[in-house]
Amino acid sequence: MTEFLKILAVAAGLGMDAMSVCMAVGVRWNGPGQRFRLAWHMGLFQFLMPVAGWLAGWKLAELLRSVGCYVAAALVFAVGAKMLYEAIHSQPGAVARQAEHGVEKALHAHPKDPTRGWSLVALSVATSLDALVVGFSLGLRGERIWAASAVIGVVAALMALTGVAIGKRAGARFGKPAELAGAILLMCLGVSFLWL
Repeated sequence: MTEFLKILAVAAGLGMDAMSVCMAVGVRWNGPGQRFRLAWHMGLFQFLMPVAGWLAGWKLAELLRSVGCYVAAALVFAVGAKMLYEAIHSQPGAVARQAEHGVEKALHAHPKDPTRGWSLVALSVATSLDALVVGFSLGLRGERIWAASAVIGVVAALMALTGVAIGKRAGARFGKPAELAGAILLMCLGVSFLWL
């Protein structure tokens, strides 16, 4: 049960990026099909990236068996620290503006709807890169990946849906607190890898 709660906490931390982007997108694009596409793609990429990272980490773990847990802890902590730094040094509303800017850049590829085509793929990949590192760290620790990736993917999809709903109702004003919470959560989990 403790391992499940740990994976659930990691999933929540990773899902913050997807939720923030979906809040920005959800301000304008929030129809049923758009909600489904956002949730599906965010969840799918959050599922696939840890698996890819795990495969690389698992192979490397065979070489680094004695220091693998330290490397895993450092990687997860570093991702959280990077997220925290970006959240602290952004101006109020900057997270939402960055997400909207990313959406606007993506709109050049598909001008009418960022929940379609390459725009959606770009947003999904951009929000799931941290999951690649987490998967890598799980591989270094020799942990099983399929259940963890499924939890991460489902949580990301649910957080994406939540983000669209928040964006639809309240705009993206919760972007910075969500980033801060996700960053602090990942940093704490990185440290906990050293003892648990």
